Amino acid sequence: MPWPGSAPYRQQVQVTFTKVDGKRYRVAIRRERGPALVPRLAPGYDDLMPHDLAHYVVEEHYGIELGVWGQLAAGGGGIFAPAPEDDDLRHQRRTQRIAALGRDDMRRSEQLVVATMAAWERTVGRSRHQDLPVSIEVERDALRAAVHRMSVVSGQWRDLPYGGALSFTWPSSLTFDPARSHRGRRESRATRGRHRSRMRP
Repeated sequence: MPWPGSAPYRQQVQVTFTKVDGKRYRVAIRRERGPALVPRLAPGYDDLMPHDLAHYVVEEHYGIELGVWGQLAAGGGGIFAPAPEDDDLRHQRRTQRIAALGRDDMRRSEQLVVATMAAWERTVGRSRHQDLPVSIEVERDALRAAVHRMSVVSGQWRDLPYGGALSFTWPSSLTFDPARSHRGRRESRATRGRHRSRMRP
């Protein structure tokens, strides 16, 4: 759901994950808000579920508005950077503001990635995330659906040839116009209950 008092930001944001070879993958963002971002080789390559792809699946599934991908959709920078000539003071200030607003969502994203990856890994005979601490509770049905979604995307990624890519369009319902939001609105939203997950005290 969009923030109270803010309208969804109705512009296309496309995220593309390209399997470069057996050790590398590239992520590219195409968006209409903010300067163009330079594609980057991303960390955590995996034959079944690369790190940044896992974040995308989780943030989209759980509706995290200002995680990694929502911040980019809103015109921020985060893990990506524009070309040096486009990295002006206006963009830097917008990126800093969005990052500050998204601090809680980033924390929630990291925890949900660990919880979802641990559950998914049990279905494929892995245990990399099993012993990592998790301070979030996830409803069983929501977790089951997230694991199913991750399994589908994992199969698509596994079957890609080198040079092949998966592209996703970030949901407009999760994208907001930062010009219509303010810090107080974000803080008040952070205190509201979430129906599918919540942080443990």
